[in-house]
Amino acid sequence: MQAKSTVKFIIVSILFFGCSKVNPIPTVEEQFDIPEGVKEPLAFEFMIHDVEGIVFNLLHSLHERDQGVVSTHEDYNVFAGRGECANQQLDTDLNILLLNYGNGCTDDSQKIRRGQIELNYSDPNDKIGNVVTVVLRNYHLNGLGLHGQIRIENISQTNSTDAKRYSLSFSNLELTINSESSIFTGNREVNYAKNNGSQFETTELDYFASNNYRFEISGQKAFNLSTPSTLLNTFNCWLNETYFPKSGAFSIQEVAQKETTSIDFGSGACDYSLLITDIDNNQKSFDLSAIL
Repeated sequence: MQAKSTVKFIIVSILFFGCSKVNPIPTVEEQFDIPEGVKEPLAFEFMIHDVEGIVFNLLHSLHERDQGVVSTHEDYNVFAGRGECANQQLDTDLNILLLNYGNGCTDDSQKIRRGQIELNYSDPNDKIGNVVTVVLRNYHLNGLGLHGQIRIENISQTNSTDAKRYSLSFSNLELTINSESSIFTGNREVNYAKNNGSQFETTELDYFASNNYRFEISGQKAFNLSTPSTLLNTFNCWLNETYFPKSGAFSIQEVAQKETTSIDFGSGACDYSLLITDIDNNQKSFDLSAIL
């Protein structure tokens, strides 16, 4: 009698637990109630700005290193420290600088970087016309990754260490957010001007960026992005290790349905907060630091 009861209990248990479902982990969109196609360009902005900072940091003294001379720069390098935990290998014959982060190293801001960044440059002095091809090999910053190539050209009007202008172009540049992948193709322009830049205490810098690119998520939906209001980054935000626009805007249009989402980065705070306005004019605040 007891054996039959035991069998019944086992059968009931199998039926009960076998039919129960494990709740799936909510997506970022579900968790924070943000439209599709928003988190990818925000993460891309963070990552490409990070790569720019690394490249500009190295260009600051590359011409002296290329000649085998210890850096003698007196001006404060506003990009100093960006990505310097990598093992660096410089080939002055082929004009190649390789940054190898290996399986992971921790930088000054306690961010974990891994993978490789290779810089192929035409002019170690970074004068007008210098072209740097940035090859990203599974480069990761914490949970975000970037893989592919970026072409950076110095399009400044004059050769100056305090004012620079660059044109960036990229095709099939892959962004990963954990295991999710999206592809970016298009252009970006950066210009910055440094004031009182001879000392750390008096340095001021405004860093402007504008974007015009297309991106595809999950190999399905495609979006076009533009910057109706130029993005502004500032040195005082970088001092707080906030590498994100202080102001400016994105316009994101889904290609098939022509639905447009607007992103407003605010008007002055050094943080990762922004305001999202969807096609129905509903507004939602979001903090990118939630996925960094």
